[in-house]
This record gives sequence, C-alpha cells and structure tokens, in this order.
Amino acid sequence: MSCRLFRSLAWVTGLALHAACGSGGNAGASPSAGDPGAPSMSASPADVTQPSAQTNAESAGPPSGESAPPSAPSPSVPGVESNPALNGGVAPGAAEPAGNASGAVDGKPSEESVAPSETAPAPTFHVFLLLGQSNMAGYPKAQPADRVEDARVRVLGFDDCAATGRVTDQWDVAAPPLHECWNDGLGPGDYFAKAVLDVIPEGDTIGLVPCAISGERIETFLKQGGSRYDYIVRRARLAQDAGGVVEGILFHQGESNNGDPSWPGKVSALITDLRTDLALGEVPFLAGELLYTGDAAGHNARVNQLPSSISNAFVISANGLVVDPIDTRWNLHFGRDSQVEFGKRYARAMIAALGW
Repeated sequence: MSCRLFRSLAWVTGLALHAACGSGGNAGASPSAGDPGAPSMSASPADVTQPSAQTNAESAGPPSGESAPPSAPSPSVPGVESNPALNGGVAPGAAEPAGNASGAVDGKPSEESVAPSETAPAPTFHVFLLLGQSNMAGYPKAQPADRVEDARVRVLGFDDCAATGRVTDQWDVAAPPLHECWNDGLGPGDYFAKAVLDVIPEGDTIGLVPCAISGERIETFLKQGGSRYDYIVRRARLAQDAGGVVEGILFHQGESNNGDPSWPGKVSALITDLRTDLALGEVPFLAGELLYTGDAAGHNARVNQLPSSISNAFVISANGLVVDPIDTRWNLHFGRDSQVEFGKRYARAMIAALGW
C-alpha cells in the first residue's frame, strides 16, 4: 500500500472516531443555566413551599435524549409523613403561604415579594388597683393553701417584708400578705387574681397594686386634703411605666366613715380624680359591701348609692359572708373563707365588666 493511500485511510478513520466521541461526550452533561428544562436554584426554601421530589422530576424532565433515572423514595419519619404541613406542604384547609419566589436576593426575599404575615398580639400586663382599708388589706391570717404562687400574678411591694423577701415598690410574685407584712392577712385581691388568671390569654400576666391602709377614713385618700392620694398615683404610675394597663379598681372602705352622708360624694371625687390623672378612661370600679352582721352594716345603704354617681361602677354583694372568729373587738372583718369567696365575686364582676 502506498503512503498516500495509508494516510487517506487514517484520516477517514480518525474523523469517524472524533464524531463518535463528540456525540457521546455530551450525553451526561447537565442542562445549562439557560436550558428551559433546568430547575431554578435562585429562591431559598423559606420563600416558597417546596414541591415533592417526584414533582420536581416530572416537571423538569430528563435531558434531551436520555431516559429519567428512577427517583429515590423520600425518607420516612414516623408521625410526620402523614402531616403535609410538617413536610413543607400545606395542611388540608390551610391557606397557601404568602410570598413570591421572584425578587429573592442572595437567598432572601425582597420586601415587595413577601406579604406580611399575621403575628400574635403582644402579651398584656393587666393591672388592678386595690384601694380601701382593713378588709381590702386583709384581716384573717393566710393559710398554707393561700400561699400557692403563680408566676403570672405579680404584686408591687407594699413594704419591706422579711417573711416574703418583698421590697417596697418592687415587683414580685404575688402571695399573701399583699399589704402589711406584719399582719400576714388575706384580702380579696389574692383570690380575685387567681380567678381572673383563668380567663386571660396564656401569655398575659396580672399585676396587683395594693394601696389599702387599715383604719383610714376616705378623706385620707382624697386629692384635696388627703395624705395618700399622691401615694396611690405614684404606685399606679410605676405599674404603667412597667408596661402595665390599669384595667380596673377594687375598693372596700367605709367602716371608718360609717353613717357619713357625704361619703358617697367623696368616693366619687376620688375615682374621678384617679381616672383623670392616670388617664384611665372609665375603667370598671368595684365597691364591696360591708359585713351584713357587722357593726357597720347600716353603711351598705351608702355603698349601694355609688353606681348612681360613678360611671361603670358595680357593688359586690357581701350576702352570706361571715365575720372572722378572732374579730371580737370590732365585729367588722370578714373571715378567711369569706375573703376567698369575696375575691371570687370581685373577679366575676370584673370579668363581666371587661367583657372577657
């Protein structure tokens, strides 16, 4: 064979091999970024609901000239696979997630591409003022069952109390005594808070601001001429400064003003001034009756006049409540079980007044 013929055959053979290798070399190449069959990788998983692996394979399709390999089964997690919401899907009856895959920059959605999501309301610190004299402060001794605490019920320290570790004007978990440390008494505020706690949202808290002082006449608390009005306002503002919302006022007073015809007007002036100076609007005002069998029982006629001169005011009945057995001197103070019931009555009235 001549050299020229040999070179011709070699050239033809090489051309055929080149063609064969060139067509096979692209068989396993991935589609290019501009290929319509190529899945996009620009949006982060948080932007859109991810379809299943099978859906991706069907929608993208195999590269031209190739058959699709069988898809691998998704890993199964007991208790999860039956819930599409936990697998990145949407549970039956649920709304599709808001948002748009377009507009993502560096894996983060743009402000325009994602609709604002609904957020749960912020927890509320519900504050209640406790005003009056000894029956609000608490006369009967607290029992061990009364001292069970719930961290969601707070009290603003009335005084420095070594027995409880409480400090004046500092917040602490509520437990009796809410008022004077020395007396270790149970008033209606304790069980009032426990009952209200059952109806407020789980994340909300209650704050009690005790301001009652045993033995004091109503004049002590008035803005004009009283020595304790500024004290009440200052403590209420401490609660407001802590983020609290004053929702209502609990009041029990009158024994020291027994029979005084000017008493209802003075109570009305006190509540009007407090609502104004603390910007409370017409928060509910709850006034408790005096002991039916006590020495000041006749004053209940005056207590029941309060709703006629004070807006959004309610009288809490003392019917069926009894005197503390150890009160043999004044015959004015409710016993321990009566204070528990009294607190619950205040709570039911406040819940109804607030529409909770």
